Parts: sequence; C-alpha cells; structure tokens
Amino acid sequence: MKTIYVPGLIKRTGILLFILTISLLCYGQSQNGRVLSSDTNSGIGYVNIGVIGGNIGTVTDASGNFTIAIDESYDNDSIRFSMIGYESKTLLISQFKKDTKIYIYLNPKSYNLPEIKVVYRRPKGIRIGTEVTTNTLRSGFASNELGSELGVKIHVRGLVRLEDIKFNVAICTYDSVTYRLNIYEKYNDKEYRNILIKPIYITFSKEKINEVITFDLKNYQILIEGDVLIALELYKDLGEGRLLFHTQFFTGTTYHRKTSEGDWTESSGVIGMYLHGLLIK
Repeated sequence: MKTIYVPGLIKRTGILLFILTISLLCYGQSQNGRVLSSDTNSGIGYVNIGVIGGNIGTVTDASGNFTIAIDESYDNDSIRFSMIGYESKTLLISQFKKDTKIYIYLNPKSYNLPEIKVVYRRPKGIRIGTEVTTNTLRSGFASNELGSELGVKIHVRGLVRLEDIKFNVAICTYDSVTYRLNIYEKYNDKEYRNILIKPIYITFSKEKINEVITFDLKNYQILIEGDVLIALELYKDLGEGRLLFHTQFFTGTTYHRKTSEGDWTESSGVIGMYLHGLLIK
C-alpha cells in the first residue's frame, strides 16, 4: 500500500484544529446557575435572562435553572434577570462570570394599581388589530431560541379593558403549543415596558387551528391605552415543529426580537393576532 503525501494538508489540518480550539475557548465556556425567590428560597421558573442591548439570552427552566454562554467581548456590558411579579436584577457581566455556579435572588414586587374614575355608561365593544384569514402568506417566529418574541403593535384611543385575544393560525405541526403573552406599553421613544402583574400562558392544540383561537382575558383586568405592543414569547422548548400565522401583506408590520433585552426588529406584513375589549373612557 502506498502512502500518498498531499503538500499543505498537515499545515491546513493544524490550522483547522487551532481555529476549533480558539472557538471552544471563546464560546464553549458556559455559566450555570439558578434563579430563586428571596422570600421562599425556591426556584423561579421561566425567568428571562438577557444581555442588555444584545441578542444573547435564555429563559430558566421550571425549577429556575439556567445555562448561558457569553463571549468575553461582552464583559463590560450588563445582564438582566426579569420576571413578572419580581423586581428585576442587573449585573455587570464580568462580575457575573466570576463564579462557576451562580445563584440569583429576585425580590417579589409590589404593584400600586392606579385608581380609575369611570363615569357609568354602557361600555362599547371594540376590536383592536387586524383579523387575517387569507391563506396566501404565512409567517412565524424569526428565532427558535428561548426568550424570542413575535408580536404586533397597536394604537388604542381611550382606555380599554381587554376581553380576549384571538389568533389566526395557518400551520401547526406540534400536537399542542404553549406561549407566554406579554403586553408592553410605550415608555419612551425606544423602550416598551411590560404592564402585566402576573404571567399569562396561552395553550392550544393543532386541532383548533381551523377556527379562530380565542383566549379569555377578562379575569386579568388588563387596561391599555396609547401605543401598545402585544407579543407571544417562546419561553420553553417545544421540540421539533413549526407554527405559522396567517399573514396579510401591505397592511401592517410584525415585530420580532431574539431575547428579552434585544432590540425589536420589523418585518412587512401583519400576522393574525388581534384583541377585543371594552372602551370604558
């Protein structure tokens, strides 16, 4: 048997192994930790974790455990832990990465509900957003990473109490799906803040997609006004599959972001996600 020598092969192989080693050093080191409640010392499930202003993040599992890999180029940036019902916590990433096992404690949050004076009258039912039944265009989440969101922006004239949210789903290959609903009101020119005081999880099965999917919101007593962004969040791994919404082109915009602290991006066409509410003033 002859041995064939290929000039440059050993050198190229060495370079390839060197590159792989550098990649593992840069990206292979992960931080493991757990997020816990400061008053009960129990794990908090489905906490958002994100590098502020970046597209790096994840969500804790049901017991509060997490794993996240952050490149050293972000060491001077900050990471935020946030969950509805708790005070957020922000840490410098270089400090966060010092410990191999990390415990983050969040304090329960108290909400001061605004007093609303309502002059009695027969409330007017309104639809907010766009119903989409056309089957010519379909779209879904831009990313399948935990914490990614998909939503629509609406403008509400007056104060509205939400009654329900509806979805026009075109394709669902999962047996069933569960998403977290987030409702953001505009805080300043660039920032939206979640107005919910308790998490809302929406579940439906693929057998339901041939009809409008409706989720009742009456018990949550949600009031919205002005510019609002309504979004679904992928907060736990759904496995292999896809979910696509009916989408209407030239009539609006769909919003996406990869993590809880990432920037919102826009895509042309609006998905079938809309609400019904009562105009109370």
